[in-house]
Amino acid sequence: MSRERGHAVAFVLALLGCLVVATLLVHESGRLAAQKRRLVDSADAAALSAAQFEARVLNLESYLNRAIVADQAAMAQSVSLRSWLDHMTRTVSRVDQVARYVPYLAAATRTLRSLMQGANRIAQPVLTAGEGALALYTSEFALAGEALHLAAAPAAVDLARRSASANAGAALSPRGEALLAAHVARWSGHTRRYAGAARTRQQDLIERSLDRFTTDRGATLANLAIVKLEKRGGTDLLGFDTWRGMDTFALHRRDLFGWHESLSIGWGAAEQGAATAARGRHGNSYRVNRRTSRAAMRDLRSSRLSRGLPALRDIADTGARDTSLRLDLEFEVAPAPAVLPLPGAARNGDAARMLALSSARVFHERPVRRADGRRELGSLYSPYWQARLATPPWPVLP
Repeated sequence: MSRERGHAVAFVLALLGCLVVATLLVHESGRLAAQKRRLVDSADAAALSAAQFEARVLNLESYLNRAIVADQAAMAQSVSLRSWLDHMTRTVSRVDQVARYVPYLAAATRTLRSLMQGANRIAQPVLTAGEGALALYTSEFALAGEALHLAAAPAAVDLARRSASANAGAALSPRGEALLAAHVARWSGHTRRYAGAARTRQQDLIERSLDRFTTDRGATLANLAIVKLEKRGGTDLLGFDTWRGMDTFALHRRDLFGWHESLSIGWGAAEQGAATAARGRHGNSYRVNRRTSRAAMRDLRSSRLSRGLPALRDIADTGARDTSLRLDLEFEVAPAPAVLPLPGAARNGDAARMLALSSARVFHERPVRRADGRRELGSLYSPYWQARLATPPWPVLP
């Protein structure tokens, strides 16, 4: 019996030893799993924070670009108003020259002439100064947008590093550094600076943003059998650097060969930007009121405060528009203070490191679908850039 008791003690001791080893293994495995979870969460937080920062930068650039479009549209309206006021002042003055001989009408036209001359005298310098302020805002917004874009990628990388370190004391792995370097290159190629002759992109957008008063102020008045009054006018962007508005008002008469411009009644023209010999359409003023248009150009009110359309960034047109809607960022981290052994490290003979790979995506998507059901492509004039976590393109390999 005593011998059997000795065997039982040995068995119990062996069992206790196995339980201790198992407990240590479970504890170690749990610790490694918890550290792995913290590392994965850290990588996700770092990738998402960088992607969200870049999405906000793209949205801010979009707002700056939209502000520049609004500034240019307002400048075109101001030039239009200067031209129209000049035209109306001259028209009323010429009408008064005839109406002064008509009883009761002379006093009304004389009063109207004084009002128009006073309004034009005050409005011209005020509007010109406003155009100068708009030109300054345009230049400053363009510079701010470009500086913001150039600083965005390095700032996002630094934000990702600090986020990973703050969450789990993690640091970029060598492959993580390479992935972020590749992302910075993709960020640079995701957009393009449209300058010089490539400014047709912003020119088209601005012209499509103009109202009817700016683009076409024409009408046919008193169209009788042999005479009619033709009012023509409009403001055009000449090249990329000059806004010019023109308004003409003329009497046309009809003979056996058709309609002919016979009397110039009123005209006005205003310009903001670089001097140019280019000629605009101005609501068909040159074609309909040819002689009056030449008179308007002789009395052109010019201002050189504007430097024209600035170079702006937009999504690079690579031909594959779907790819321009997103920008992926991969982020791989490892525990910085300590190297944790993983299964297989002894076989490899190296101190294998615990790694975590995360991926985030910057993408363009409207929060609410368009009313017309059409899909809106990504651009730096549309502030609908968002960020979310994405599936990494490959598994983590230690």
